[in-house]
Amino acid sequence: MEAAINVVRKNRTLEFAAEELSRYLQLSTGRKIPTFNINCVNESTHGFILGLCHDLGVDCPAKANLEKDCICIKRSQNHYLLGGSNPRSVLYATYRYLREIGFRWIRPGNMGEIIPKVENPFETNINITETASYHYRTICIEGACSYNHVRDIIDWGAKHGINGYFLQFDLGTPFWKRWYEDTNNPYRKGSRLSKKEIETIVNKITDEIIKRGLRFERMGHSWTARAIGINIEGWKPTEHDIPIEKKEWIAKVKSKREFFGGVPINTNLCYSNPKVREAMTSSIVAYVSEHPDVDIIHFWLADDSNNHCECEKCQGTRPSDFYIEMLNEVDRKLSSMKIDKRIVFLIYFDLFWPPLKKRIKNKKRFILMFAPITRSYKHSFSNYISCDSHHIPRYRRNRLKYPSDIGANLQYLRAWQEIFDGDGFLFDYHLLWPLYYDINQFSLARIIHEDIQSLCKLKLDGFSSCQNQRVSFPHNLLLNVMAETLWNKEESFEEIVNSTFSDSYGKNWKKVAEHFDKMSHLWEPLFEPVFNHKIDLKKIEKGKRNLKEMERIINNFKQVVAENLKISNGAVLWSWKYLEKYNELMTLLLPAFESYLDRSLDCKKKFDEVFDFLWRSEEELHPALDVWMFVKVLRRRVDEIEGKARLQP
Repeated sequence: MEAAINVVRKNRTLEFAAEELSRYLQLSTGRKIPTFNINCVNESTHGFILGLCHDLGVDCPAKANLEKDCICIKRSQNHYLLGGSNPRSVLYATYRYLREIGFRWIRPGNMGEIIPKVENPFETNINITETASYHYRTICIEGACSYNHVRDIIDWGAKHGINGYFLQFDLGTPFWKRWYEDTNNPYRKGSRLSKKEIETIVNKITDEIIKRGLRFERMGHSWTARAIGINIEGWKPTEHDIPIEKKEWIAKVKSKREFFGGVPINTNLCYSNPKVREAMTSSIVAYVSEHPDVDIIHFWLADDSNNHCECEKCQGTRPSDFYIEMLNEVDRKLSSMKIDKRIVFLIYFDLFWPPLKKRIKNKKRFILMFAPITRSYKHSFSNYISCDSHHIPRYRRNRLKYPSDIGANLQYLRAWQEIFDGDGFLFDYHLLWPLYYDINQFSLARIIHEDIQSLCKLKLDGFSSCQNQRVSFPHNLLLNVMAETLWNKEESFEEIVNSTFSDSYGKNWKKVAEHFDKMSHLWEPLFEPVFNHKIDLKKIEKGKRNLKEMERIINNFKQVVAENLKISNGAVLWSWKYLEKYNELMTLLLPAFESYLDRSLDCKKKFDEVFDFLWRSEEELHPALDVWMFVKVLRRRVDEIEGKARLQP
């Protein structure tokens, strides 16, 4: 068979898929493979043929809804068909073919690439037809990140079936500034980042998203600030004054109309005021009109909780009723302009309580997003699918308490689903801070696997992961479990573990998997705060015993790592290098946690030694670990024993 790549139909994503196939096959075979555009397919066409399923003349299980991602890889005598239900699915088919012949991308970035030697890419006989289990498979920006970090996670995501990227706010300003400007690392000097420079980064990121055909999502909490004329992003207190003419627009909380905690995006407005609702909805419609490249707009109210207006006119109406009223107005305005852009609405904090009177009129416009931010990550949704023993407590304005119990959280989702039976997905935080509660990440990986498998039973069609962009330290299991289970919910946890660790660590992979499984189990008493509520002496004593056992295991593991550093190369060598750093980290971290459990006077000092190690190691670790967020989460342990910790970082 002749080595050529043929693309049916001119389309940027299809042409990008062809470029990727050509590039990787050249790396693998040492030979350049030419690419051509063709108008149609016939049996005499040689080489690879890339195109939409209907252009290739093959059946597509997703033909009833071409937004659903389906891949088709079909071998014939003269060619390989790499097809999909839509352009991004053709890209997925291309990467899947490459995986089948030995390519691996074991973590984001070029240090995670494994390129096999392939003499003849046509010698294989691969025939695959698959449809993704869930429609929404999205990564959302969080943490501290550079352009390279985000570009790499978008690239890795496309190689593993992720189909959406969500840039919170318009530009994601706080996330870029944490890396470039507001670094907490005393050994890495930050430099001021202008708005123009941020816009340049976002334009480049947008291009990376669009050329892969991914769903592009934007905005979120910042609408309340925009409505009063303050275009600000992030959670820092502001020096901006509230415009005098908009003072009465601010939510009245504890008899005051002021920024909640000094933060505009955490400040709700007086939604009983028609001018406020008009300003909010007009701002959203204007943004939609000005950003045709964005596929989904997130319309959320203010962040934080117990911060809604207490004025006489607002008191008698739930925030969710005002929210639905504004959603319907956005729909009316967009419909009049013949704009069919979809809008995400948020079930979160005070909006857990569904509306009493208002209902969404055009369900096709809106997507429900369930964000159980106060949930526990020690248990998954799977054991609570049929649970109905919890009842939603009475709504009490600005005196609400939010549940950690999974079953209690699900009652709010069900209450909303009783009045909205449209599209919906889970928005969750496993890879934001819980991964640093379970530092070894095996137990949390099981939770995320079970959570995603349960989504269909919760009548949710996917998952948006609000996460740090660098989560491959000490290994990449969490990312793999998330992506693989979203694509195929039937794939077992054991299968994903085996492929993750065998690809990443070579012939001694089982020792690594067993190590992290055991360490994660031993770490369980330390998953959640010990001193925030009633002190559990049994948990503390168990934690102390387990720390001693973990110290013994780490000392034995050091020898395993040292031996494999000598015999590994390429991406696998980097996997072992990260484990060497992990061993050094744990040597400092275990004594720090022992001091934490004892509430010793030297607790802060020992954690400072951990932070110093992380900061000094950041140059080597930054592609795989978000040191900014890791340090922030670990500081909570010190804050906890000093009585200063909040519910989440």
